[in-house]
Amino acid sequence: MTISFRKPAARKQGLKILAYGENGAGKSLFTLSFPNNAIVDSESKIGVYENDPEYKDNIVGVADTANYYDVIKLSEQVVKNPTQFNTYTIDSYTNIYNGMQVSAMESEEERARKKKGNVDDATVSQRGWGKVKLNTIRFDSYIAQASAKGITVIAVAHKDDVMQDANGKAIKVGEKPSLRKNAEHTFDVIIRFYKEKDMVTQEWKFFAEVEKDTTKTYKLGTKLENVTYEAFKGYIERSSKAEGIETNYDKVIESTVSSMQEESANHDELVVEFKALYKELSAKDEALKGEVAKILKSKGAEKYNDPSLATNLKEAIEEIKKLK
Repeated sequence: MTISFRKPAARKQGLKILAYGENGAGKSLFTLSFPNNAIVDSESKIGVYENDPEYKDNIVGVADTANYYDVIKLSEQVVKNPTQFNTYTIDSYTNIYNGMQVSAMESEEERARKKKGNVDDATVSQRGWGKVKLNTIRFDSYIAQASAKGITVIAVAHKDDVMQDANGKAIKVGEKPSLRKNAEHTFDVIIRFYKEKDMVTQEWKFFAEVEKDTTKTYKLGTKLENVTYEAFKGYIERSSKAEGIETNYDKVIESTVSSMQEESANHDELVVEFKALYKELSAKDEALKGEVAKILKSKGAEKYNDPSLATNLKEAIEEIKKLK
């Protein structure tokens, strides 16, 4: 496919929705109201509802896994078969993201064991965080591709409290999704779920506050009670009738994965080469340490243990060699 600019037009476009909030506020029930839904159940929550007459007809299939690589394979299946699904739900994205971090931590502990170090002192290295970052980019690429094929993607997330210092005392000033930093940029719609007890009836009421809506269906701050698919049905169904367009997101996924694999394979060798070079130059002249630091900074390779910076480190090494 040769990429080029196209004229703006009505196009088939699935919504990318982030549903986050407190426990038991209706996030999972919201997702289950969407039709032809392929669901990744990473927390064993959907099983309670999947045979419920109110929801079971909306479910195409459920995958019971919290493994990141399983989710990537499932995402690929959804992207390759867009006519089989209207909705793709990850419940919850927080659990998948946390799993990536646990895996990175376990890798560091295993590395410490091999080096006969203290496992309890092991922390996730820059390399480990780089791997988490690359995995997140890969998953976000699949979300974009599914959306471009007209599939609505719903990511469920836990909430974290936003705290602020007030005269030495931490006070809660808001809530945010329990995800990576800037995760909200991936989504078209963000809704925060919460519940309140009616002072008169003593019954719980369930609300969702609109924090972002690029479809302009709702104004920011709109509070929806017992929100379901019906809230976005109009936009989704109008979009589904439009023509699909050829996109390059799948090629991005392929190239990203290819780059990730290549960088992962080469990065360790580059780090070894850099350390040997640094040791050699330091022994030759202590003043060269400062020159090496300047080169690393100019090439954006100061965090050279981060595998996502393999290209930067390679360029830095070429410059550092000139100091010999």
